Amino acid sequence: MSVQSTDDVAALTRRLVEVDATNPSLVAGGAGEREIAVIIAEWLAGRGFEARLVGADAARPSVLARRRGTGGGRTLLLAGHLDTVGGTGTGTGTGTGKGNGTGADGAAHADPDRIVGRGAYDMAGGLAAAMIAAADAPRDLVGDVVLAFAADEEFGSSGMEELLAAIDADETHAESADRRPDGAVVLEPTDLEVTLAHRGFAWYRVEYEGVAAHGSQPELGVDAIDRALDGLVALRALGAELDARSRHPLLGSGSVRVAAVEGGTDAATVADRCELVVERRTLPGDADPMAELQRVLAASRPARVVALVARPAMEADATSRIARAVLDAVEGVTGATAVRRGDPWWTDAGLIAAADIPVVLVGPSGGGAHADEEWVSVASLETLVAVIGRVIRDFCGEPDTAASAR
Repeated sequence: MSVQSTDDVAALTRRLVEVDATNPSLVAGGAGEREIAVIIAEWLAGRGFEARLVGADAARPSVLARRRGTGGGRTLLLAGHLDTVGGTGTGTGTGTGKGNGTGADGAAHADPDRIVGRGAYDMAGGLAAAMIAAADAPRDLVGDVVLAFAADEEFGSSGMEELLAAIDADETHAESADRRPDGAVVLEPTDLEVTLAHRGFAWYRVEYEGVAAHGSQPELGVDAIDRALDGLVALRALGAELDARSRHPLLGSGSVRVAAVEGGTDAATVADRCELVVERRTLPGDADPMAELQRVLAASRPARVVALVARPAMEADATSRIARAVLDAVEGVTGATAVRRGDPWWTDAGLIAAADIPVVLVGPSGGGAHADEEWVSVASLETLVAVIGRVIRDFCGEPDTAASAR
């Protein structure tokens, strides 16, 4: 598929939205990220970036691109994700043109400021803004600009893990010895507010075992569902305990909830098994949630507590070099005080922060993320290009010193 030569953020966003990048881990038969990754890598390579595809799965690569500075400056990482969730409503982003500012019937959308389509808000618009801002950056910057656009953020974040490993490999490789990023901006949609913290999460499977017996003689069995009920009561108490703890100034409290319950076989049999799927949303600095869960559930005697996936919470120092650069840029472009916020959901920024790279989030305005009609504001994309451009010039435009590196 040919790449349109354009540096207009609305046109580039529409181009990306037209590509089906549905995550196949979420939707069976989803197209995956290869087509959109190739388009972006070619676009960046055509504008002077060293761009390559990264990842063990050739059908689902991520994009890693670098524009080198003259030397001695900070390296800035601009990060985002390529994949989208599935959808059946307006603008599914399946390459049919529905993402191109039109409704399901093909008529132009009533609001000319809206680009409608799956992934427009989350997060083709942010990718396009970062690409254009980086491509338009001055050629005499002393620092490098690195773009890392990941596959699989919407499911397992394997793409960002591979990108960070590739960045670390570049840093240590004798022939390149590229400088590791000194700060990062993730372009998730934030309505041009600056996210300084977000929650982490952990998912667990809690397994209860019992002994089957005929329902007419339950005393001969051990009811796994009854044990699980004790666990449910304990988890409800944990939720109340979390809510009563000291609240994070941006994130409030952590949470726990039961996402699924499965057990038993039929009405006439004492259940010999029951499983709970538990989600725990964590705050920066929280203790090990697995140990906490095992403590809380101990009296209910689960057979096993199995960790399914866990991702860390993220919190940025508002006085760090990258946070100050983003806050100053938002205020300089918009003329208004930058809104600082925390987000209840998780993003790849959690992995970037865990890799000891200071990171904040800023992205465009819009709505409908993961909903039937998703859209992004063109005006906010234009503002975002200006914001990221300022961040690049500020962060990469002067020689680094030990005192100001972070």
